[in-house]
Amino acid sequence: MSSLPSAPPKLAEPIYRSFAVVVLALAAFNLGFRLDREMVDVWDESLYATSALEMIESGDWVVTTFQGAVDYANSKPPLNTWFIAGSFLLFGVNIVAMRLPAVAAAWLTVLVVYVWTRRRLGHAVATLSALVLATSYGFIYVHAGRAADTDVHLALLVTLAFVAAESARRQAWHGAALGPIAAAVFLLKGPAALVYIAPFVMALGVDLLRRGTPLASRARPAALAALLFVAPIVPWAWARWQFDGWLFFERMLGYDALGRGLTAVEGHGESPLYYFDVLQRYQYEWLGAAVIAALLAPGALRQIYRTSAARGVPTILVLAWVLGSFVVPTMVSTKLAWYVAPIYPLLAVTVALVVHDTWQWLSARGHTGRARMLAVVVALAALTAEGKLAWRSYVKLDLDRSAQGLLIGYADAIRGRRVFAPTCPRPEWFLARAAGARCLVAHDVGVYLTVSQPGDLWLGAPGLPHPALTPVAANRRAALYARR
Repeated sequence: MSSLPSAPPKLAEPIYRSFAVVVLALAAFNLGFRLDREMVDVWDESLYATSALEMIESGDWVVTTFQGAVDYANSKPPLNTWFIAGSFLLFGVNIVAMRLPAVAAAWLTVLVVYVWTRRRLGHAVATLSALVLATSYGFIYVHAGRAADTDVHLALLVTLAFVAAESARRQAWHGAALGPIAAAVFLLKGPAALVYIAPFVMALGVDLLRRGTPLASRARPAALAALLFVAPIVPWAWARWQFDGWLFFERMLGYDALGRGLTAVEGHGESPLYYFDVLQRYQYEWLGAAVIAALLAPGALRQIYRTSAARGVPTILVLAWVLGSFVVPTMVSTKLAWYVAPIYPLLAVTVALVVHDTWQWLSARGHTGRARMLAVVVALAALTAEGKLAWRSYVKLDLDRSAQGLLIGYADAIRGRRVFAPTCPRPEWFLARAAGARCLVAHDVGVYLTVSQPGDLWLGAPGLPHPALTPVAANRRAALYARR
């Protein structure tokens, strides 16, 4: 990347485009590689996947269920369940289809970051921003890009809200897009998640007042945004109310919104520095690259803010992004690592801007050695980030490290049969259902032999020496057995 600023204009554009294609392809690779070889997560992949499967079977697209009962524990509207159910209908019930909506949202987030950053900060910063985001461990793995959860969708929606609010500063009607974006956030995570979007609306209003923009000229776009906000929510809310009245909504407001905000739900209480620790724990290589850039050229940092403002980066909206995606989650009593997933796109752009502008500052002043050192640091950061992703996939989440691998790999063999196990966690329960089987609990082999029938299987530890069991399949952590 270091030679790009001096490239002739006619040659630079194709080079930048080539780099963009490579980085977007890398994002697709990191999100899709071995997607079918990683274990299903207990929280919350198996929950949403089970609800989506039951939604298809029941034909009820309003009320979510879990293992046959109405689900009041997951007191969120059903948008993510709709995404997964739609993917199941299109591609079949499997773990790749389960994760495809999240993968698509993550890749689109990288694309949106690249397109907006290219327009405001230039090709080089855009390419580096997309690279940082496409290799960010927190964005890829922590309830995000490769998991059938809600948080990567939220990251995409917050990024789109920033882009819509920034565009509305020049074209008022573009602000109407905040309405459907906020509606999607509501249907995804409930009313509590609107705190991620509200700062953009407030910042946009403050900016308009500061510039003396007549409020009358903004009334119609604001009214349209409000209409587009309520239009998708009201039909679902009415249909849900018809089913169980206020019961679900009381749970959604009382537990999911107020409960998580005022108390540490399920023991997830952490210190005010928790999210700083989350960022440095998951993103230390890219944060380290930015810190090294600052140490190599402290004088460059003074220029970054001025040049960013000159390039059209709206400071008030950046602060709104930080407020909604980092400050507010820090103030909430319940803290979970994925609550700050929407901050990763902004973090990627910030790191890219610091590294790029520092490199330019060094190059312009003839500090060639330090500029090369910074280029090496960026390369090492990218390699480290890729290594972390590979380690997670091959070591921590490999299917052969769990009973899930047998349920997936031998789906044809277990179809229509009952599979007994000492425990039947939610992922195993879902995978058995997806294969057309049933997962039942028998506390030990003796109980299994008592309650089972011919054709039933036992899922237990490999190498089990029992005269009544015949091994059917095995991996490093589990084995399927049939009765003799």
